[in-house]
Amino acid sequence: MSKRTKIILGIVAGVLGLGIIAFLPFAKVFLGDVSTAAIPRGAANPAWQDGVYIGRSVNERGPVELEVMFENGKFHHIKALSYNDTSLIFDRVLRKLSRVMTIKNATDVDGISGATISSKGIIGAVNNAVEQATKK
Repeated sequence: MSKRTKIILGIVAGVLGLGIIAFLPFAKVFLGDVSTAAIPRGAANPAWQDGVYIGRSVNERGPVELEVMFENGKFHHIKALSYNDTSLIFDRVLRKLSRVMTIKNATDVDGISGATISSKGIIGAVNNAVEQATKK
């Protein structure tokens, strides 16, 4: 193998290695999945009024707006209305967090590693909807 070929292979290997290292923080978002088997099911919250509420928050990328529906004191669904984030990441984070929140029937969930900003915006917007739904 010539010296030139070795140099080219070394550069290619270095670029691939850097690409993999740059991707690692997002690996859990794209490859990982939340196992719901070990999550304890949350009881209904009698303080929550049934209905659809628009939860709003702001994260480092801008405003987040979610539709949160409550039925019989439980989360029924959580859907994105608007956000200033990368769709691929935000949609996956929302899917994972909303699944865990719905099972636990609570917002005290951990954010998704590698997607902290998206997680904060989603959790903040759902908390805002919970405040609106809480009976006074």
